[in-house]
This record gives sequence, C-alpha cells and structure tokens, in this order.
Amino acid sequence: MITSILIFLIVLSILIFFHELGHFVAAKACNIYVDRFSIGMPPRLFGVKIGETDYCLGALPIGGFVKMAGQEDAPLTEDEREAQYGGVPEERWFNRRPVWQRYIVVLAGPFMNFVLAIALYSTMAAVGGEVPESEISPRIGMVEEGSPAATAPLYLERPGVAWDEYDGPPDAVGWQTGDLPLEMDGRPLANFMDLAYAAALRGGRREFHVLLERTDSDGTAKRYVSRITPRILGDEKNPRFGVAPFETAIVAESTEGLPAAAAGLFPGDEILRANGNPVDSSTFRALTERAEPGSVIHLEVRRNGEFLYFDITPKTVGRIRGLTYGVSKKLARDEIEQASPEVLAVSEELKESAGIQRRDVIVAVNGEPATLRRMRALEMENPDGVLTITVRRPAVLFGVIQRADILTLELPVNAVRAVGVAMRPKMVFHRSPPSQWIPEGFRQSYKALAITISTLKALIMRDVSATELGGPVMIATVVAHAAEGGLFWLLKLTAFISINLCVFNLLPLPVLDGGLLVIHGYEAVRRKPLNPVFLERFQMIGLLFIIALMLFVTYNDIGRLIENITP
Repeated sequence: MITSILIFLIVLSILIFFHELGHFVAAKACNIYVDRFSIGMPPRLFGVKIGETDYCLGALPIGGFVKMAGQEDAPLTEDEREAQYGGVPEERWFNRRPVWQRYIVVLAGPFMNFVLAIALYSTMAAVGGEVPESEISPRIGMVEEGSPAATAPLYLERPGVAWDEYDGPPDAVGWQTGDLPLEMDGRPLANFMDLAYAAALRGGRREFHVLLERTDSDGTAKRYVSRITPRILGDEKNPRFGVAPFETAIVAESTEGLPAAAAGLFPGDEILRANGNPVDSSTFRALTERAEPGSVIHLEVRRNGEFLYFDITPKTVGRIRGLTYGVSKKLARDEIEQASPEVLAVSEELKESAGIQRRDVIVAVNGEPATLRRMRALEMENPDGVLTITVRRPAVLFGVIQRADILTLELPVNAVRAVGVAMRPKMVFHRSPPSQWIPEGFRQSYKALAITISTLKALIMRDVSATELGGPVMIATVVAHAAEGGLFWLLKLTAFISINLCVFNLLPLPVLDGGLLVIHGYEAVRRKPLNPVFLERFQMIGLLFIIALMLFVTYNDIGRLIENITP
C-alpha cells in the first residue's frame, strides 16, 4: 500500500515537474521575473534560492506552480502588488509582456506534457517489453452470439470500389475467430484496443467499414469489407462490437487421466485449429464444452515449428457454471493448492439461485475441509450433481453493509465436455528498430491525443457516461497496477496521463491554462486588460467548477471502491 502511494506520488511529481518546467523555461526566455518554482503546493517544505528564483518543494503533492511577477490569479491592490514584486522592473512583469509572449509561456506547460509523452513512448519503443499479443495485433478471438460482429455482412474486397458502395447480398455473414481486421474507415488498425476504443468512443451512432483478412484452412487469404455498427450489449454501459482479443491457445499443462494427456498434448503446444476452424483459448474451451457426448474433435497443433494432428474425444466432467474461484493472495504454488478457495466472480443467475456471493470463502465442501485442489476434483467428478459447501462470508465496512456470517449452500454442477488442458497467455517481446524509436513516440502520442479528444467528445455527446470519469483514487489505483506489471507498463500509463493533462489544461476554463489563453486572447482583441472585478469573478467561477469536478470524480472513485468491496 505504502509502495503504491509512493509510486503514484513519484509519477505525479514527474508530470507536474515537466509541466511547470515548460512555463518556467518559457518565462525565462521571455525575460519574465520568476519568483518561485515549486513542485507541490504550499506550505513550503524546503528549497534553495538560485539567483532571483526560489526552487522549492511544497507540502501538498497535488500540484505545482511557477510564480511570476505580474501573474495575478486574483487582482491585487496596489499595496499588495508593491509588497510582492514592487522592486521588479515593470517590463519584466508577466502582465506587461506582449500577448504573444504570454501565449508562449502559457502554452509551454501543456506542450512539455506532450514532449514528455513523446519521450516516454520513444523510450518504450527503444527498450521494448513483454506484451500480450493483442497489443501488437487486432486479431479477433471469441465472437459473442447475436452481437454486431456475429451478424455483420461481409463483402469480398473489390479494388477501386469505395467503402459506401458495398451493398446488396453479402458474400459471408459474421466475423470469425482468427479474422484479422486491417483497416477501419481507411485507417490502419495497430492492435485490438483500436477496435475497442472506436466502438466505445465513436460507436452507437454510426456505422463503420472494416477491412478484414480471413485465412482459409488451405492457407488462402481473402479480404472482406464489413459494415458494422456497435451497440450496448446486456447491462454494459458502452457500445461494443461483441468480440474479444485473440489469445493463442498454448497448453500450459495437461491433466493426467483426461483425453489431452492421453493423446499426447504437451506443455507449449499451440492449438491452431479445431475441426478445421481457427481457435483461440476461449473458443477452444467453448467448443469442447459444447461438444456432443462421444464426438471427436480434430486438432491441428504446432510444436516447435512442426504441425501435428490429433483426434480427441472430450470426456464428460462437472463444472459449476457462472462461478470462478481461486486464491487472491500471493502464495507459493504448493500453498495455493492447499488454500481455501475464494469466490472471485459469480454470475447473477447463480448468485440468485444458490445464494453464493463474490468474496465468500469456501471453508468446507461435502463435509470435508475445502482446499483449492479438493474443490476442483469434486467439481470435476460430479457432473449433474450437487456440492454442499460451507462459506465464510466476511463483513463489509465493519458490518454496516454486510455482517460476517457462516452459511451452508448447495451448488449445482453441470455436465460439460473437457479434454483436460490448462492454457497460458502468449506474451510477445516487442521492440521497434532504432529508425522507428522517435517516429513511434510521435505515433503513440498522437494516438493517445486522439483517444483523449474522442473521450471528451463522447462525454459531450453522452456516448460515454460522466460516471466513467475517475479522479485521484482511480489514477493511483491504475498506476499501482501498472507498476506491478513492470516498468514498461508504468511508462506507458505515465505517457498516457501526460497527454490527458496536456488536453485537460488546454480546456477553456478559468484557472486552467486554456482559460488564461482565452483571457489573453480577449485582451489582445480589445487592446486593454479585462475589468479586474470581472476577472476576479471569472477566476472564482473557474475555481468553483474545478472543485466541483474534483468532488464529482472523487465521488465516482468512492463508488467504485464500495462496489469493489461489496458482493
């Protein structure tokens, strides 16, 4: 916890430092008197004065500032102005410099946030890191039944035909696992998140044209143009296409006594096709579970570059549908198998019918002490049966929301087919060649900028709910998770937040840099300063708005925390 807070404060300090550094360097370049360069807000903890400027650290790590002579967030009286910087020549006051110089000083802060993002993204491109395959490919995994992707028309690509001219009876219907989206409305797709962002931020109101590549079982690649309109699925808040990222089906282990081990599948094998169709981890599991009793599944597998073929008959086993259990604590592998299972996720249907809830700890099963190994074994051995479990239900918020309790519940076990393999995710080491380090930094920064602007537009158009906005608590949580993933992910998140700060600070709101640009622009048009009383009220309105916004996003954060700890 303490480490996470420290990492968040370090990231925040770096972002603030570069932002304020931009203002500072620009002010010095324009010969403006800078009284203080502070990271953190007052009171002042410590610092050093070099020349005319006090370089210091503030006690409150929630911001920073560059204090320039003549920059008045609220109008000062003549006596106050004389006391603060009366000894500074007026030509060095911020508000006495030409408007174009003030524009440079104000814009320099957001500009440095953009420069920082380019530097961080370029560093990532140079250093590289282990990433999921969906980070470097938009390939399609599981396609949900009845979703826009499952029902989308596909037309064979015809050179020279415009996107909007593809109409009439389609050549095929529905996206499939393994399809590779190449372009969306003429723009290349780099990874799966490009698809997800487009649907969430620009979907629900418009139709997209997606160029897909599909490889047949004989290796022939065909290109299709697909018309598709995302929509909200189920109880979700944002529209989607109804597809998941492709996750290569790599065997982590085969369970002894089950068909996969008997057929000779080894850890590291990649399952490419089942019954002639491309599969990933999710589609392979769904295929085996829905297989008819006694049916044979024909597998195409790649092992050390060699293609192998297996015929496997899935075995009927038990599985509790709608329940995910495991161990949330970090333990050694042998300790995990002997630990009491904790309910990590449960469907609404099972929660209502059986009474089990998320965060319940299973302490006994069929009258025996429950361990993760025993729970899995009994679940597998009892298809179409019932498991009697005893759960320890923890208190929530000291018993205010939920009291601690011990309950005995009955869980129905469904009969499904399985081959007995556990899958592992495929991680890919991705690093750009030296010639692409800086260009990649610009590309990723531009993409982050486009996503941020699209998010603002979606908020205004109400395509995205304001309840999705997060504040300091959410940012700190996400930063902590990124740090757990390693330096690569921490740099990526820091760069993205830096772009967000760049855009946010340019919003035309009082107190923000964008508000100052509006004030100086108005002054340039009128050729005289704003009325001090109006300026004071303008700044007060902006301050109240920012406070209200902070309270709102913090309320959202608290709501998420409560939602996370409640069943």
